[in-house]
Amino acid sequence: MKLVGLMPVRNEEWCLGLTLRAALMWCDWVQVLLHACTDRSRAIVCEIAGEVGRGRLVWWDDRNAEWHEMTHRQLLLSAARSDGATHIAIIDADEILTGNLLAPVRRLVESTPRGAILQLPGYNLRHGIGEYHLNGIWGNRWFSTAFVDMPSLGWSGDKFHAREPGLNMTPYRPLGQCAGGVMHLWGASEARLIAKHRLYRVTERIRWPHKSVAEIEQMYSWATDGTGGRGDSPKDWTFAEVPYEWWQPYHGLLKHLDPEAEPWQDAEADRLIAEHGLDCFKGLRI
Repeated sequence: MKLVGLMPVRNEEWCLGLTLRAALMWCDWVQVLLHACTDRSRAIVCEIAGEVGRGRLVWWDDRNAEWHEMTHRQLLLSAARSDGATHIAIIDADEILTGNLLAPVRRLVESTPRGAILQLPGYNLRHGIGEYHLNGIWGNRWFSTAFVDMPSLGWSGDKFHAREPGLNMTPYRPLGQCAGGVMHLWGASEARLIAKHRLYRVTERIRWPHKSVAEIEQMYSWATDGTGGRGDSPKDWTFAEVPYEWWQPYHGLLKHLDPEAEPWQDAEADRLIAEHGLDCFKGLRI
C-alpha cells in the first residue's frame, strides 16, 4: 500500500504546523496545494519538508485567488497518481486524526473495499480543543477519510463541499461513534467559525447568483444556529469532553496551533464585498 494524503491549504498558518505533521504520522507522503496563501503556510510546509524529507512532502502553489474546490482536489489526486499512490487519504488542513487511531488506521485503510470509502466518526470541536458536539446536526458525524484509488474516481464540476471522489460510493464504517476518528478544528474558535461561514456566504453569492439569499443563508447559519429543527438549536446542543488519548500523541505539537489567530476570511470577504458592492449581498448576514 502506498497511502498518500491530499491536503488543500489556504492561509492555514494557525493550525498547519500541527495538522500536516500529524498527517505524516500515518500517510506515506502528503500532497499539498497552497492556494493563494499570503500567510506563513508555505514557510511551514518547507520547514516540515526539511524535517521529513522532500520525498514525503510534495507541494505546489496556485496563486489564483478564486476558489475552485473540485479542480484543486482533482489536481492533488492526479499528482498522487503520478507518484504511484494506491490508496488516497482526504485530509483538510483543519482536521486531525484522533491519536488513538495512529496505530490501527493503516489497517483500516487497507481493509476498505474497492469502490467503498472509509468513513470515520467525525468530531466537530467547539469552545476550544477540549470538547466536541454530541448532538444536533454537528453531532454523530461521519468524515470520508480514505479510499482505494481507481481510474473511475475523481472530482469535477463547479461546486463546494463535495468530499467524496465519486457518486454513490459505499460507506465503510468499521468503527462506532466515540471510538475515535477525525477531529475537525472548525469550531475551536467562534470568531474563526463565523468568519469562515461569512466568506462562504459571500463566495456563493458571487459564484452562483441564481441561488436565493434564503438558500445560502440557511446553509451557512447552521454552524451558529443549528437547523431550526426540533432539538437542534444552540440551547439544545450538548457537548462531550475530548478523551485525553485523542490528543496525547500530539502534545509536543500543540505549540503550532493557535485557534484565536486572526481569521484571514474576514479580510477576503471585505475585499470581495468592496469589489462587488453591498447590494450584491443584500439579505445575507455579512
